[in-house]
Amino acid sequence: METRVVDTIPEWRYQAAVIGRLHDMEDRGLPLTCAGDMNRAKRSRRERMEAKVTGMTAGEADVRVYLFGGRLLSIELKTPKGSRSKAQKDRHKKLVHLGFTVVTVKAPTPEEMADMVEAMVLEHFFACR
Repeated sequence: METRVVDTIPEWRYQAAVIGRLHDMEDRGLPLTCAGDMNRAKRSRRERMEAKVTGMTAGEADVRVYLFGGRLLSIELKTPKGSRSKAQKDRHKKLVHLGFTVVTVKAPTPEEMADMVEAMVLEHFFACR
């Protein structure tokens, strides 16, 4: 009998782990704050229209990390089988062209993703000081 690996952890759990870790870093005194985005949420036709006209933009990264000195790190989170959509590729390319840092992180578990994001934020923070 063949064993099949199934990606059963929803992406929002990865994002929750990352946001929780970033909040912990902020609570420990690192000069940063963060915001998450839920562009992927299911919406009715009316809710999609309201989201669009109020500024929700297709392809925006899942997490934004605001670092001391006016720096912004945008992070796209992907489950092991996830890939970026065309809207994400286009949006990320535009942001990079404007001089912003956008990275995509893929990990097998939410905890490992939070570890990777923490290391990346610390590296970015100390490299730019």
